[in-house]
Amino acid sequence: MAGRRGRLALALAEAGVWRSADPEERERQFAAVLSGDYPLNLPVFDDVTFPADGEALTEGGVEKLLDAMTPALAEHGLALRVRRLRRDEHDYVIDVNGRFCRIRTAGEQGRAATVRPLAIVNDLLAAAGTPLRVFTLYAGGSEGLALLLDPRVVRAMKLSGLYDRRELPELAAV
Repeated sequence: MAGRRGRLALALAEAGVWRSADPEERERQFAAVLSGDYPLNLPVFDDVTFPADGEALTEGGVEKLLDAMTPALAEHGLALRVRRLRRDEHDYVIDVNGRFCRIRTAGEQGRAATVRPLAIVNDLLAAAGTPLRVFTLYAGGSEGLALLLDPRVVRAMKLSGLYDRRELPELAAV
């Protein structure tokens, strides 16, 4: 186990996770991974982790989520513009940088409301030329999260073999 944690900590460092952290904080968080802390709970990820409660998103909260993500996205060259086009009991539609996004239709669950708009953000991030993408944890659930991550972080977590599939972020894609 210690070997896998060590490889994970090194892979996270190589991915630049602690690039902007001061040396003491870098050392503290590296040690936390070595001791078994879940990496995405580390303070370095606080500014790129956003609550994404599936029910709240289905009921009209997508704009609030995307607004919360806007400053972090802007740091990576993506100026996000979001506008609600329609929201009623049958339909919920927004415009994201000129792209039409149907959040849900009658009877759909929170997973669609989480993944559809974030998949558009991922397309826009790719067009902006940044390697970062939006990943989800527990998409559609009340504990859902959206995370702006370098895919190397997720790859390192998967390759470590330390986490169950449910604990691994999924790329927001449709």
